[in-house]
Amino acid sequence: ILDYYPDLLPSFKGLEESERRAVLFTQCHLSFNHGWFVQAEAPPGAVFTKFREALIRDHQSQLNQRDVAFYFVHWLTDLAGAEPT
Repeated sequence: ILDYYPDLLPSFKGLEESERRAVLFTQCHLSFNHGWFVQAEAPPGAVFTKFREALIRDHQSQLNQRDVAFYFVHWLTDLAGAEPT
């Protein structure tokens, strides 16, 4: 819906282009293993290589540090809302 019918979501439609890009970035598939990152289970190259490749390949450097930070805040809030098993 965000990609093809943004007019159906007035709150998304009302965002500036840079803000829309940040929201879309939080929903993309990055192949980033958050568990490895949080628990330090892998070396930095293994953790961040796919993340970096996706940034370059899919977003052609249109993102800035604020967008990446927003992605991780989104992930933290998603994790905070998860139900324990």
